[in-house]
Amino acid sequence: MVIPKKINERKAKLSFKNTIITGPKRVGKTFLVFNFLKNFKGKYKYIDFEDYREKNLEFEDVDLVIYDNYDFSVPIPPITTFIISQNNLDIEGFEKIELKGLDFEEFFAFESTTNINQCFDKFLRLGNFPRIFQEEYYRDEYLRETFELLPYNKKILRFFFSHIGEKFTLYQIYQILKKDMKLSKDSFYKITNELLKNRIIYEVNKFDSPKSPKKFYSYNFAFKNILTNRKNIQYTFENIIFLELNRDEVYYKDTLTFYLPQEERGILVLPFADEEVAKEKLKKVTDVKKVDIITISNEFELKHKDFEVEVIPFWRWRFAE
Repeated sequence: MVIPKKINERKAKLSFKNTIITGPKRVGKTFLVFNFLKNFKGKYKYIDFEDYREKNLEFEDVDLVIYDNYDFSVPIPPITTFIISQNNLDIEGFEKIELKGLDFEEFFAFESTTNINQCFDKFLRLGNFPRIFQEEYYRDEYLRETFELLPYNKKILRFFFSHIGEKFTLYQIYQILKKDMKLSKDSFYKITNELLKNRIIYEVNKFDSPKSPKKFYSYNFAFKNILTNRKNIQYTFENIIFLELNRDEVYYKDTLTFYLPQEERGILVLPFADEEVAKEKLKKVTDVKKVDIITISNEFELKHKDFEVEVIPFWRWRFAE
C-alpha cells in the first residue's frame, strides 16, 4: 500500500485502537487510514479482501493490521486492527466511524479557491466524493463508474438517485419498478432496507405521520446528474442541506422542507427565494420557534409575529452551524 504524498484532513480522526470504518463506496474510508499512517511510527500490514491473491496472515512484529473490504473469511487478529467496510457493521470491542462524503466545510478546505460562491458552484456540480478533485474533468465518468461498482440492483438504485427529494411510499416505488423489471415485493423491501442500513440512501418521514409518503436522499447528490435529464435544483439543494444537517431526527411537514422537533426549528429550502415568495411560504407555518430559509445566495430580513425568521445563504448558514 503506497501512501499518497498529499492527503487532505477530514473531520473524522482515527486513533490507535480497534476501529471499524464504515461508509458507502468512495466516501474516503481508505484515505482516512492513509492520513493516520502518515504519522504512525509502528509497523503495519494492509490486506485488501477484494484482492484474490493469496493473503499473508502472519503478523509477527506487526503493531497494526488493516483489513480493507473485510468479509469475515478469516478471524480478526489479537492486535490493534482497523476494519474498512462498505457494510454498516458493528463489531464487539471496536469503536466505529460512520464516514460520509465531504460536507461543504471539508470541501471548501480541500478546494484551492477562497471565493465561497465559486466553491459552492463547484460543490453543486461535482458532488461530495473526496477524490473528485483529482477526477474533476472526468466527473461524469467517475460517477458512472462508482454507480456501476455499487453492489445493488441498478434499476432500484437509479430510481432512488433520480428521484431525490420527491415523496413516495415504498409500495408506490415497488409498483412503478415492477412494471419495468421482474421484482418481488420481498426482494424490493430487502434491497431497500440494505440501502438504508448502509447509508446509500436516507429516508425522511413526515412528522407524526409515519405512514405518509417519505422523501429519499442520496449519499452523493451528484448521481442525479448522470442518471436523468430531469434536472431540479430544488431537490438537489434539499439533498445537500439534508446531508449537512448530519443528524438522525429530521422530518418534513407539508409546510416545511425539514423539521427538527428537538429544537422546534423549521427549515425552508428555497434556492432563489425573494421576499414575496418567502412571505407566502411562511403563511402556513405553525408550531415552531424559528424558521431558517436557506437560499443559494439571497439574503434579506423578514419578520413574523409568531416565530423568528432568518433568510440566509447556504454558505453563511453552513458556517454558522
